[in-house]
Amino acid sequence: MRAPTFRVPRFAAALAAVVCVAGGLGAAPASAAPPEVASATDAAFDTSGGALDVDRGAYLSQHDIVYNRQNTDPKDALTVGNGRTGAMVWQDDGLMMQVGGVDNAQQSAFGAGNVKLSTTPALDDGASGYQQRLSLYDGTLTTRYADDRTVTVMGAPDSEVMGIHVEDGRDDVSAVSLDLSLWDLGGLGNSGDVPDLDTWKDVRTFADSGAAGLSRGQDDPQGFGYTLAATVEGAPFSTEVVDGSRVRLTVDPSDSYTIWFTSSSRKGAPGGDSVARARQELQQTSATGYDSTLGAFRDWWHAFWQKSFVQYSDDSGQAGYLENVYYLSTYMIAAGGYGDYPFHFINGVFRSTGDDTKWSNAYWYWNQRDVYNSFLASGHADLMNGFNRLYSRNFDALKSYTKTRYGVDGIWVPETMGWDGNARGTVDSDFTQDIWSTGAEAAYNMYLQYRYTDDTGYLRDTAYPFLREVVKFYQGMLSYDQGRNEYYVASSNSHETYWDVPNAITDLAAVRNVFPIAIEVSEQLGQDAGLRPQWQNILDHLIAYPQDDDVYLPHTPPVSQTRNNENVASELVWPYDRTGIGHPDQRKAVDTWRARPFPYGNVWANDAVQAARLGLGDDAFSGMKTMLQKYQNYPNGMTSNTNGVFEYLGVHLAAMNESLMQSYDGRIRVFPAIPDRAGFTGKFTLLAEGGFQVSSEREAGDTKYVGIKSLYGNTTRVVNPWGDQQLRVRRASDNAEVLTTSDGEFTLDTDPNTVYLVERVAKPFSDYTHTTLTGSANQGAKSLEGTDSTLGMG
Repeated sequence: MRAPTFRVPRFAAALAAVVCVAGGLGAAPASAAPPEVASATDAAFDTSGGALDVDRGAYLSQHDIVYNRQNTDPKDALTVGNGRTGAMVWQDDGLMMQVGGVDNAQQSAFGAGNVKLSTTPALDDGASGYQQRLSLYDGTLTTRYADDRTVTVMGAPDSEVMGIHVEDGRDDVSAVSLDLSLWDLGGLGNSGDVPDLDTWKDVRTFADSGAAGLSRGQDDPQGFGYTLAATVEGAPFSTEVVDGSRVRLTVDPSDSYTIWFTSSSRKGAPGGDSVARARQELQQTSATGYDSTLGAFRDWWHAFWQKSFVQYSDDSGQAGYLENVYYLSTYMIAAGGYGDYPFHFINGVFRSTGDDTKWSNAYWYWNQRDVYNSFLASGHADLMNGFNRLYSRNFDALKSYTKTRYGVDGIWVPETMGWDGNARGTVDSDFTQDIWSTGAEAAYNMYLQYRYTDDTGYLRDTAYPFLREVVKFYQGMLSYDQGRNEYYVASSNSHETYWDVPNAITDLAAVRNVFPIAIEVSEQLGQDAGLRPQWQNILDHLIAYPQDDDVYLPHTPPVSQTRNNENVASELVWPYDRTGIGHPDQRKAVDTWRARPFPYGNVWANDAVQAARLGLGDDAFSGMKTMLQKYQNYPNGMTSNTNGVFEYLGVHLAAMNESLMQSYDGRIRVFPAIPDRAGFTGKFTLLAEGGFQVSSEREAGDTKYVGIKSLYGNTTRVVNPWGDQQLRVRRASDNAEVLTTSDGEFTLDTDPNTVYLVERVAKPFSDYTHTTLTGSANQGAKSLEGTDSTLGMG
């Protein structure tokens, strides 16, 4: 089944083909070295596996974050995580880190605690050749103090356990200690909207022969809370409770030992007993041993990176810096994205500020979508499912509250929603209380999860039931003008920026997005036949988008006072997917984007994603750069902005993906929004809607081929990347010719698990010599030309 799409007239298809291979307007000038491999005569596509042939270990090593001097500033601390537990690591008379667990508290509002490793003499005593390296491919953070001293922070996959492995060959070490501690809780505020703040101020400690630890939230009535605990493998140790918020492990000096620590959540513990869970996980991991656990951890990250690939580089190194941020952002979000609850847009699992946080009473959908929406295209539907699950698991609570609040049989989703579906953060705020469109976004993302995975069970049991209830909510809330035979929105918020206005463009886009999908899916599943004509009638008689001769408007004019700095009229482009390259209203959509009132107005601004969707390659490039210039303030890739933390990293991911490949309207377009820059090289393996793994390479202004691996045997449309040049599609397994055409786009019927090669007849794939993409390990700091943004320390 294919997603509902606009019909594209012949002239528009031609336009799409042109836009797909050309960038937009000019962009600004980075100091990251261009890649070693760039040749217009070779190709890296593996026709048997249906993906680019990449030595990922070598390639990703060029994007490692490297500190060549000791960092003592917690804000600059490097990040390391295992998917559920993470730490920010810096130097403070030893190796210091703040630990976080994604499931520890409501909306991850509270940190887990500090972990500090100290030795006598100090680890850096008499050291030379210091280097700290975050290896993205292996997922490890390694600090080399000298030839005889190295500390590696890593994790145990599918657990909440992390490890600190110490190799210390000095013969004069007289003492080693590890402290687990908490900061002053006297002024703790209720940032997480928890029912009992006192239990989060109540610290309980333990120390025995097997481990030591501290716990908070043990009486939380909603079942949150955690235990931060540690043990030692490879050396004798003793434990003690130092005071009410600190425990210590004293380790006998040894050449090699591993300290295992965990932030075990009550939510993941049998009977809610996080202490017992911590003891069990530590014991199991220690019994498995460092070598085996490290191997499993590396394998977990290697398999993660195997899902996709992007290269986005140019001669100046600026595009390469953007590519570096892409991989670092992917790592940071994934390192905390595999919990039972989502990676919170401000908290995640990475902070070095104790419990100090903001906007932690709920998950803001706008902000969370920025963090997550790129991961379907990069092949990580399991990550996206963690976000979608927050809403699907609260189906009953949302449906019940919708009936109470609106008297409507359906689902309304609060824009700011707590972990259990509560709307407390929404209904008391003029910014959010009248936003209707969030439910449509949630339902659409669930549907997209199906589109990328072909999981009909998920469609039937999760996505469609939620989608149907969102559609029913709109059905019950829309007003009807009998004289005009027209459905309209009498009053709602056009997101947070325009309050209580008629015909919010976000609501009209939501209806035009989810209603056709609901009609199609209900027919596919053989359900709700009686509702389909009602839904279609609304679509057929829905008021037009508010607009003037030149641009779309946020709501029916006159335009009201602005209360926030969102560019809501451009939401038509992304995430509602109502227009873009090749659509009849592309010019109006471009003009709307160019006239947007708040360019790059906040850390969550999605302007660059929308530019890519509109085929504006130079604008997408300069937009990604502008966001880094404004918000990437620390050499670890993080921001000083307090309105959000991880959103701009997620936006960066989506903008680069959409610049290299698009498939949102049932058409595969390669290189639809590339910048016009000297030496630009683009290469990728990404996932398209319908379950198509797409690979392509572009160098010296030329797209070499398109490789398509059909995972499920669906049908798709492909835009001709060479305009009207004749192309041929071959099945890779037997070289059989599937079709030949010079049309601007064509339909491709496929078989499951089959690789297809789209090539020019005039320059077939066989003209290229095979190569493997590789790289050399980064050894220092990088900077983005024309900005203060840097990665690493020299």
